[in-house]
Amino acid sequence: MSRIKKFWALYNTVWWWEWEKCLYPSRLDTYGQWCSHNCSYCYARALLDFRGLWHPNNPKFIDLKEAYRIIATEIPKWQITRLWWMTDCFQPVEKVHKITYNVLKAFKACKKPYLIVTKSDLIATDEYIQVLDKDLAHIQVTITSTNDELAATYEHATRPSDRIKAIEKLWKLWFDVQIRLSPYIPPYIETSKINDIKCDKIIVEFLRVNHRIQQRFKIDYSDYTHSEWWYLHLPLDKKIQLISKIKKPQISVCEDVDLHYKYRKENFNFNPEDCCNLRK
Repeated sequence: MSRIKKFWALYNTVWWWEWEKCLYPSRLDTYGQWCSHNCSYCYARALLDFRGLWHPNNPKFIDLKEAYRIIATEIPKWQITRLWWMTDCFQPVEKVHKITYNVLKAFKACKKPYLIVTKSDLIATDEYIQVLDKDLAHIQVTITSTNDELAATYEHATRPSDRIKAIEKLWKLWFDVQIRLSPYIPPYIETSKINDIKCDKIIVEFLRVNHRIQQRFKIDYSDYTHSEWWYLHLPLDKKIQLISKIKKPQISVCEDVDLHYKYRKENFNFNPEDCCNLRK
């Protein structure tokens, strides 16, 4: 599949260089090539916008019959599928069209596991909890700021305080749920508030920066001194310093930088073979 066709697809596998790191190669977007969150730091927006493939107000829906076919016939029983590659499967349009809801019903019927990554509290409403299966569902709810007003200036998503309530509700119900700091923007996070969230697991993904993100997301980038894969990153020692402030029983880091990934795997991640640290 060509690079452009891959961007158009709502179901595909990760790029070849991610295979070693990511145990969940299949990605499925229920809503593609747009995301009403329109986050200023978003890597997907940076990849799609200049190609003319980013339409935040003009959704592309996955065909449910095609989704059912993929889930039933193309995805192996053992393979965890990530719901969200380029766009959030629980953005506000889901309240109207219920595409993700029906896809979750298909995963449940086929008894195939999945990983949900979202910036929405919709996942924790009673309607969706009824369709989730604790043996199949892995959930990561993203927090990028502990300040609701600040978050609203750069992402049009559910308030972080409501996302935190969703995390705690799912945790109390014994779902495999994690706090996801993604991207972790240190000035925007009060670590004490993250440590107070009632959830044992956390995964951190540091901000990666290219020139398109720098143009629209205005923060101090002076510490982003490591360059790799066309992006700027924080250096490893700075990342270690920041992670040391997080106090959770199970901490993992989702890492793009090759040497940093090796360090995390050998010295840090709760599950060295699975940086997502999903319950088996």
